[in-house]
Amino acid sequence: MTDYDVIIIGAGPAGITAGIYLARAGRKAVIIEAGVPGGQVFINHAVENYPGFPEAISGSELAGRMEKQAARFGVEIKNLPISKITKLADGNFEVEAFSQKFTARAIILATGSKPKQLGIPGEEKLFGVGVSYCSTCDGMFFKGKDVVVIGGGNSALHGAEYLERICNSVTIIHRRDEFRGDVFLVKRLKSDSKVKMLLSTNALEVVGDKKTEGVKVKNIKTGKEDVVKCEGVFIYVGYEPQNALVKDLVKLDEYGYVITNTELSTSLKGLYAAGDVIQKSYRQMVTAVADGCVAALNADKFLSQ
Repeated sequence: MTDYDVIIIGAGPAGITAGIYLARAGRKAVIIEAGVPGGQVFINHAVENYPGFPEAISGSELAGRMEKQAARFGVEIKNLPISKITKLADGNFEVEAFSQKFTARAIILATGSKPKQLGIPGEEKLFGVGVSYCSTCDGMFFKGKDVVVIGGGNSALHGAEYLERICNSVTIIHRRDEFRGDVFLVKRLKSDSKVKMLLSTNALEVVGDKKTEGVKVKNIKTGKEDVVKCEGVFIYVGYEPQNALVKDLVKLDEYGYVITNTELSTSLKGLYAAGDVIQKSYRQMVTAVADGCVAALNADKFLSQ
């Protein structure tokens, strides 16, 4: 006997969806999450591309609705940090979480990814005193002040759009000639007088002693260096998979993403993975939800064998 049929690790869109589908299939499942349910969705100030919401919805509200839906089907969410996953001799799994142990016949890993560091001088030193990776988390600390956003994808553009509403000015620094984010977002920001864009520009250093005072930059084409004065720096240069729990258990690709087959099964029988932690071409909320569904249905099939 095990405590659960399936333990789902992570309460982002993939994990919550997996919980809903397993509960509806009559399986005893639990979601274990160390942080806030919702994952990366929770920190988005506005979600505009999720079907069913013709008007933008805040990430925190959407995450809350997902959590309530899971609860309606009886899915339990435990707020605990997990330290270890063990494959037992009988083929089942044991999960250690904050000095507690839980067993299950299958695991769905939905731990997602976390923001990458840029790796420039001053970034780590000034983290928490001007340097941040989440505009919706820390933006209000810079109300009426000048800030910099580093990055060129949708996360950076959404972050800049949120900050523009509360800050005095926003300077977006991107190393390429063009942004990688959605065209309509770029157009919207270009028309905003409070937003300045520095393209073909590298950020070299976060300047400051006890607090952030600016960003040292270099134009890639001209070689000219300058300092953009600011009190806040928000960095959006990609994500890295949260694979620590399984890096010694399953096969990973060269970037650390979990390798799965079409059923989202990993190289370890009974262990499935879904969402931003797996190797795939696109990482969007809708793809994470789809992954959660596929992983849950195949875990249910595995349990029936």
